[in-house]
Amino acid sequence: MNKFRHKAKEMGLDPNVWFGNVENSAASIAGRETVQYVGNIYKYYVAYTMLAERLQENADAFNTGTKGG
Repeated sequence: MNKFRHKAKEMGLDPNVWFGNVENSAASIAGRETVQYVGNIYKYYVAYTMLAERLQENADAFNTGTKGG
């Protein structure tokens, strides 16, 4: 990771931001497939996090609605 961040800095990119910055330097060192894999994992993480939040909101709304009636 430090190697990717150092390369990003050399390329004039922000070494503290993955998407659009360190990912480009990582692709030049490790290959695009590795970077694409990380991006896919992140997309699943975001999707599952949003789903979990939505389910919790629905459960809270249901519990609030049934206790008040």
